[in-house]
Amino acid sequence: MADEEISKAFRDLQFKTNETRMRIVQGEQNKKVNHQKMRISESTKRNLVGLNEDLKYYRSVGRMFLLTDKASEIARHEAEAKQSKDKIEAIDKQKEYLEKGLVEAESNLRELIQSRR
Repeated sequence: MADEEISKAFRDLQFKTNETRMRIVQGEQNKKVNHQKMRISESTKRNLVGLNEDLKYYRSVGRMFLLTDKASEIARHEAEAKQSKDKIEAIDKQKEYLEKGLVEAESNLRELIQSRR
């Protein structure tokens, strides 16, 4: 009876550690995507700053193009970069939290294995 409880606890802890590891990997992938979006927005903004005010600026929305002005495009790219940066910071905080939980779960797993012997 006790062996069954220990093996069930072992499976649960092992599942929790595997799930946490996968969430950390997924967070890293999301971080890379947001970092790329941030770089693209910042690069586009830098290119827009150097262009003439008299030019026509078009923004692609799905399959259509909207005529906009330079100031609104620069503001939009600044907002996109800030949003991506905020998401990266949130992902980092979540990663720290998950890593703490992972360390705790691994230590619980080790204790369980030691108690089994």
